[in-house]
This record gives sequence, structure tokens and C-alpha cells, in this order.
Amino acid sequence: MKWLAALFVFLGTTPTLAQVPLPDVAQQDSSPETSASQKIDDLMRLFKDPEIRRWIEVQAGQKTGTVASAETSSPETTSMGDVIREMATWEGRARDRFQTVISAVPDISSEIERVFLRLRADATGNGHTTASIFLSLLVALGIMAEWFFRRRWQQHGKGIEHYLPTVVFAAFMAVSLFAIQSPPLVRLVATFCLLAFVAYRLVATAIGHAAHPEVHGRLKIIVGLGLAMTVSTATGTILDVDANALQAAAFLISCIMLGLSVELVWHSVNRSVATRSLLCLHLAAVWLLWCLDLRTAFWIGLYILLLPPMMRAIGHAIRDYVAVHFLMPASDSRSVLLVRGARAAITGLAIAWIATVWDKDGHMIGHGDPQTATLFYGFLKSIVILLLADLVWHLTKAAIDRNIMTAPAGSEAENPTEETHATRLHTLLPILRNVLAVSLFIVAGLVILGQLGVDIGPLIAGAGIFGVAIGFGSQALVRDVISGIFYLFDDAFRVGEYIQAKNYKGTVEGFSLRSVKLRHHRGPLFTVPFGELGAVENMSRDWSKIKFSVTVPYDTDIEKARKIGKAIGQELLGDPELGRLFIQPLKMKGVEEFGEYGIAISFAMVTVPTSQQSFIRRSAYAMLREAFQKNGIAFAQPSIQVGGGKTPEATAAAYQSQLLARAGEQEDSTSL
Repeated sequence: MKWLAALFVFLGTTPTLAQVPLPDVAQQDSSPETSASQKIDDLMRLFKDPEIRRWIEVQAGQKTGTVASAETSSPETTSMGDVIREMATWEGRARDRFQTVISAVPDISSEIERVFLRLRADATGNGHTTASIFLSLLVALGIMAEWFFRRRWQQHGKGIEHYLPTVVFAAFMAVSLFAIQSPPLVRLVATFCLLAFVAYRLVATAIGHAAHPEVHGRLKIIVGLGLAMTVSTATGTILDVDANALQAAAFLISCIMLGLSVELVWHSVNRSVATRSLLCLHLAAVWLLWCLDLRTAFWIGLYILLLPPMMRAIGHAIRDYVAVHFLMPASDSRSVLLVRGARAAITGLAIAWIATVWDKDGHMIGHGDPQTATLFYGFLKSIVILLLADLVWHLTKAAIDRNIMTAPAGSEAENPTEETHATRLHTLLPILRNVLAVSLFIVAGLVILGQLGVDIGPLIAGAGIFGVAIGFGSQALVRDVISGIFYLFDDAFRVGEYIQAKNYKGTVEGFSLRSVKLRHHRGPLFTVPFGELGAVENMSRDWSKIKFSVTVPYDTDIEKARKIGKAIGQELLGDPELGRLFIQPLKMKGVEEFGEYGIAISFAMVTVPTSQQSFIRRSAYAMLREAFQKNGIAFAQPSIQVGGGKTPEATAAAYQSQLLARAGEQEDSTSL
């Protein structure tokens, strides 16, 4: 039955094979002089092809399983039987693959010799000898052009310039290959080899940026072996090499790569034993997936291992380049766009390749299941959504942080308008950043759930009902959030301002969606919900008046004290540090009241809102005391004056008699 199916496959694929423009092979198949023995050889070669054999087995198994399940099984039994049958088919296919590869190892040397002879015949036959020599000369010229470019640009930094010489070589060779008429097979083989060489040079440069210098050599050897295996597989298919011999050669190269990779990981000194063991197991698992021809799982495991260092290499190269040539810091939005955009592009290409491999990989268990395919593609789309959300978040965050950093602080502003704008930015931008983060998280989460097959319509409706329930159950939280929004709309306070609300006062240090942080001048930090603030007393807006009073004796010259206060005000106004803070200098306002021991005179000055008001007040106190002492003005002190004679003795005697009289009155009152 399988041989009959193979015959149908061959008959169905013959027209397709006749249209494939392979050198020599296509011409031989389409020629009317092709003998029957050649056709039989082609048929036998198709039967030996592992891909054809797998397809035949899968088709035969599916037909047999469909008939049997339709006659004897229930839906539950059918589903379980399909899974078991698929696993059994996969196990048999893997066993056949290993046996075929091992048995084809002795044929590798003969296939290499045959390929060499065929290439030499193609290069020297039909007058192509001169073209082949000229092609070799062009390769040498391309290497010289790369060397010249490297010498010219190597002193311009350590960033993306390291990749440019290889790009120059690739461009030169691409033009040469298309411009020169060379032998078909030689041209195709040379193209694959040059592509592998360019890829090796680019990856080697990336290794130099991302990896430790001690492992550069071994990593380059591993990459070179992998590219050699890829080129051998591609060119072997073109040169009609036996597929089993190709797989055997690839198997041997992969064993060498696995050994080198395990040795490299195990001898890395900057990792713990557990980490090295896990990495070695991961490498072995990736190699086993490749051997079992589970291509989708293999590429996923390989990308998990290779993408992080590749991202670091690309990020370092771009940051170094823009820092040297454009003098842009790493926090600049353009630098963030280049770095994050390049990383997102590389990851997107990897995801696209995995999707392509999954579409053509019929060996993965569950590949034909629509639900599995939907879940898998939804997972890939979710990664793309996360990449876009990450890019948008870092761009907006960089823009907001740049505006916060470039905006001057309130004390550094040159005019009131600039200060108002700066404080508004320092107040609103952090809240805007938090709101954007929450919004991106919610939107990305909903889109990801939708891509994974979850119906988000009922989820959104349920979230609305759940939100109403939360609103009733947490009215204080809702009140705090809404109060904070209106406080910000009213511009009641900003970051850096000193406010007082109920029993709380201090400098505003920051906000959240629910509360404000106040730093008391003695050090404690208050976190106050917006709903608890109530009426807010802002002490840092527009202007601030400083008033104080002193008490002098009744015989003080008031006019002289007024002139002293005015002189001190002018001296403070001329101070290089404090003068810019004054709106009106220190002046004496006049007599406030007649006290018990002297006259209270008041002073006042008007300043801009500043944290140095206490320092200005203390400076005025010290200067006023010193000026009063120099001008013979004393400060009033508490005293008791007792009336009597003109001599101190008489006054003392009168005071003593008053004390005795009071003592007698107290004794009489107690006796009664």
C-alpha cells in the first residue's frame, strides 16, 4: 500500500520537479533522450528521501486511522487514538531517521569526492576556466576593499563601524557575482559560501561586543561550524548529494558543536555550578530536538539561548555609535528608539522565522490541530504586542524623564513664569508616567488575551460590573483618587511647595494616584491621602510676608529706630545671595502697642516664596541687635518699680513694710 502511495506521489510531483530550475538536473529531466534507467534511478532516489518517506507514512497512517475510527470508535476514543497513533508514527519516524543517518556515515567521503569532481568539471568545462579564475580574483579584490575600508575607519570608535567593512565586502561581491557570467554550479556554491562568510564576520563582530574576551575564539569556532553545516546542506541539495549522507555529515558536525558548547559553558568561571548544569542540559535538549527533526521546538530553544547576548551586542554597538558620532546620551529618545527598535526588529524577525518553520513543520505533535495552531500563533502575536508595548513605554518614559530633568527646579528658575512652568512639569509628569504605564499594561493584557482566543467582550463587561462593586466597597479609595485629580486640576500645590492641611504640613516631595508625600521641616515624611487633606494652605505661592516685633524702653527714640531698620533692609537687599529674594526690603511699620515693660515696635519685609525665609529672619535679628547696641538703644527688660522716698534705703524699708503687712493679713485670715 505504501509503495502504491509513493508511486502516486512521484507521478504527482513529476510536473513540479520538471519546473525547478536546478542546474543540469532540470535539463536532464526535461530532455526527451532521458533513458528509462535514469527515471528509475530518480524514482529510487525519491523513495530514499526522508521527507518523502515521512509524508508517505503520515498519509498512510491518517487514512488507516480515519477508516478504523469511523467504524469502531467513539469521539473520545477517536481523539485519544489519534494522539497515540501520531505519537507512534513520530517515534517510528525518529527511529528510522537515526538508523538512516548512522548507516550513511561511511558514504560521506565518496560523496565529497563526487561533489568535488562535479564542481571541477563545471568550472573547467564549456570554456568557463577563465570566468572561474576571474571570480577568484574578484574575491581577492573584495577582501582588499574590506581591508582598505577597515584601515580607514577603524579609528572612528568602537560601535557600528566594526560591521561596515563586512557590509562593504558583501556589497562588492554581490555586484561582482551578478555582473560576471560564471558556471552555474560554481556561481551557486560561491554565493552560498560568500553568504556564510559574511554572516560569520557579522556574528563574530557581535561576539566581540557581547561576549567575554576569553570565550571569543571558541564561540567563533562554534559559529563557523554551524554555518559550514548550513552551507553544506544547501549546496548538497543543489549538487544532488545523497540526502542520507548530508544528514550524516550534519550529525557529525552537530556532535562537535555540542561538545564545544558544553565545554565552553562548563568552564565559564562567572557562573555557578547550578547555572552551568542547566545551560548544559539546555544545550543537550536543543541538540536532541534538532536530531529528532522537531524544527519549531529547536528554533525556539536556540533563540532562547542566543537572543539575549545578541540583544546586548546590538545595544552596545548602537549606543557606542550614537554616543561618539551624535553625542546623544543613552536616555535620549532617539537613542532609545534606535536601541529598542533594533531589538524589537531582531526579535520580530525571529518570531516570523519561527512562524514560517511551524507552518512547514509537519513533525510537531499537534501541528494539524486547529486549536493548537491558534494558541501557538496567538502566543507569537502576544510576543509582538509585548515588544510594541515595551517600545512605546520606553519612548514615552524617556521623553517624560528628559522633560523632568531639563526643567529647572523652583529655586533655579530665572523668572516667576519659568518657575511656574517648571513646578507644574515636576508635578504632573510623574503622574502622567504612572497613568501611561497602567494604561499600556491594561491594553496590552487585553489584546494578548484576545490573541490567545479569550473572548474579552464579557471580560470587559464583567470588569465594569466588578468596578462598580469595588467603587461601592472602597469609597474612600475612589474619593482619594478623584480628590487628587481635582487638586491637580485646581493647581492647589506642586512639587517643592510648602503646604499645610489640617494637622499636616511640609514640603511636597511627590504624588501617587492616591496620596501626596509631605516632608516636615524637622524630617518626618507624611503620606497623606488626598481625601484627608481638606482645605490646603499653600505657603509657597506668589509672595510671603515676614513680620516680627521687638520691645524697647519707653524712652527710646522711635525715629532713630526706624532709620536703623531701613538701613538694615537696604543692607539685606544688597546681599548677593539674599537680595534677589526680596520684593520689599525690611522696614519698621511703627508702634504696635504699649507693653508692661516697654514699647513694641514691628518690622516687616516681603520676599518671594523660598525655603530661606527662616535664614532671612535670623539674619535680620542679628543685624538689628548689633545696630541697636551701636546706637545706644537697649531692649526692654521686665522690672518692678516701687514708689517711696528718694533714697534707696527708704524705698527698701517701704517695700519691707508692705511685705510684713501682707504677711499679717494672711495670718488673720487663716485664724478666722
